[in-house]
Amino acid sequence: MDSFNSKVRTSPKVRKKRRGSSRHYLLFFLTLVFLAGAGFGVYTLLSRLPWLNLQSIQVSGNSCLEDSLLINIAKPLLGKNLLTISKSELEASLTRFARVREARVSLRPPHSLKISIVERKGSLYVKSAEGDLFPIDDGGLVLEQFGNVYAEDLPVVGIHLANKDLKPGRKLKNNALQRILKMHGKIRETAPGFLPQISEYYCVDNTVYIIDAKYGTRIIPGSDKLDKQLKRYQFVQDNGNIDRNSVVDLRYADQVVVRKGI
Repeated sequence: MDSFNSKVRTSPKVRKKRRGSSRHYLLFFLTLVFLAGAGFGVYTLLSRLPWLNLQSIQVSGNSCLEDSLLINIAKPLLGKNLLTISKSELEASLTRFARVREARVSLRPPHSLKISIVERKGSLYVKSAEGDLFPIDDGGLVLEQFGNVYAEDLPVVGIHLANKDLKPGRKLKNNALQRILKMHGKIRETAPGFLPQISEYYCVDNTVYIIDAKYGTRIIPGSDKLDKQLKRYQFVQDNGNIDRNSVVDLRYADQVVVRKGI
């Protein structure tokens, strides 16, 4: 029969459009716009409130830098609203001091600001050609020295540089000084108890010399087992009769070689 042989025609399925999802996206976008506008309005309102104006500045972490010096950097901000103060700009201003390794500024509503400082510590004093002392850190960076009182008890190094060449923030690249800094760092790491006994360093023909602050003896430190060699030297010095003009050579294993000085 034709009815059985004929193919059944079916109409194609029509997909319904999902209108709900587009409405959700629109609602989400409008919500974001509203929240952003509300946040901006609240920020604008708070940034104009006088009870959020800066009235006091606190400083912590500094020992060589005076509080007043650091406060003076932030003083122009007094009376300004805390929300309008740029912490990053103030931190950048503070780190212009060579002494300041790191500066962190925290806002403390309703009207306070705190400056936290991490200072670079002096490692040695460099003696200039004019006879003045300039502190440097363990990397050879010249640090500020305030006043005529030397607050840090550090060994002295003479490298015959003029005062004008020892500006704070300048990193010294003198070869002899680098050798001395390396030796000083090694003593600080392996024999820190000997540091107070070091009065001065100097370098001759790439050899580092130490002047003993207690006895005035010149010492040539070795590179191996430095802590044991310095203890051996100390024992011989305390129990022997080494002339203060002598040179004590500690570069030989398990020996303290004493040479007559000039």
